Amino acid sequence: MKKPKFLVSREDRKLINSILTKIEIKKRNLETQVMSFSQLFNLLTEDEVALIKRFKNINPRIYGFKGRFLGIQKVPKNLVKIKNQKYKREGKSEKIEAQYLPKPVYLAYKKLNQALHRDIGKRLLIDSGYRSSANQVTSFLWYLNFYKFNFLKTVRRVAIAGYSEHGFSRGQALDFITTNGIPNDERPMDFEKTIEYSWLMKNADKFGFYQSYPRNNGLGIMFEPWHWALKRKP
Repeated sequence: MKKPKFLVSREDRKLINSILTKIEIKKRNLETQVMSFSQLFNLLTEDEVALIKRFKNINPRIYGFKGRFLGIQKVPKNLVKIKNQKYKREGKSEKIEAQYLPKPVYLAYKKLNQALHRDIGKRLLIDSGYRSSANQVTSFLWYLNFYKFNFLKTVRRVAIAGYSEHGFSRGQALDFITTNGIPNDERPMDFEKTIEYSWLMKNADKFGFYQSYPRNNGLGIMFEPWHWALKRKP
């Protein structure tokens, strides 16, 4: 069955670019990963708020998504802030903006990383951890812009707010990146070729993590070898 089109008008594109610019300017003073909708709306015009609400209320099942609605969750109080992560790609050092994980997930990640380093001398960084629902909407807009406003391509790559495992602390997901900067947005599937990925496939379950978007996952989401989630609590 052919998926319906989602129109992103010329005016929408202008609003999206304006929203992304305002967020980038405010990043020094606003912890965007954990921002609330009220904090986001305070930055925006009435038209920009209306656009955010429009994207927040999209039903992704219309476009082929088959996962659960996890809900618009409150920001957890037990988040651990992960700062000063750096990787080196092509000889250039890059810093990852501060990430957050619920404390139990952070502790599980630490144990996994220690075992990884002991076994193969490597470490994995957190490229994306907890994301509030407001941040999830703006992340979707960022990738929509990155994919030249191809909505159907974007909705296969980025979850709509309320459907993302990054905003669901009881089954928290995190995106790994190697210390040499794999993957990146241009070559995301390179992560599957790394020794770190091979180790995860053999060992991640010992620490409670599983690959929630494997190849041919049937959820309407592309294969994401870098995306791992902690086993969901009831």
